Order: sequence, then structure tokens, then C-alpha cells
Amino acid sequence: MNDTASTTRTGITVRLPPDVRDRLQRVAAAEHRSIAGYLQMLIERDLHARDEAERVIHVFTAPELLDEPPGTLVREDGETDDRYARRAETLRTLLGGH
Repeated sequence: MNDTASTTRTGITVRLPPDVRDRLQRVAAAEHRSIAGYLQMLIERDLHARDEAERVIHVFTAPELLDEPPGTLVREDGETDDRYARRAETLRTLLGGH
């Protein structure tokens, strides 16, 4: 690999209390990693999780519902009050309502 951009790394200093450092060393060793390798894996995993959390989700709406405000819930034929209330609560949760 001759691409220096992909092989160049920068260092950082992390100051940890001795007990945290000792525990980190034990966890890293149990995973056959160095402390630096373990920290790198944690950072990459966290950044990946953040990327996933920030993904855009596209919602497609049936043409007959385009003029309905978000969160409108149509009662199904024969639906009980309890089921309707549970579906309404789920929709409020999904749309960030209270």
C-alpha cells in the first residue's frame, strides 16, 4: 500500500485515572488488543452507530393520504377502543409526540 494518506495516522494523548487504565488494559488484553487498538475500535463503533442514527428514513405515503396531516389515524372497521388507543400511542411515539 503506497497511498500515504491511508497509512498516515495521528496520535492523541488520553489521560485516565489508574483504575480506569488498569481495567481498560484487562478488557483490551481479553480481546487480544492493545489499549490503543481497543480505543480505536470503540471510537469507530461509536461513530458508526452515530452515522446509522443520523440516516434519513424515507416514508412513502399513499396518494389518498397526501392531504392528511402527519399522525392522522383512521379507525379500522371493527377496531376496539383499546387497539385504536394502542395504535394511536405507537404513532405518537414514532412521530415524536407526547
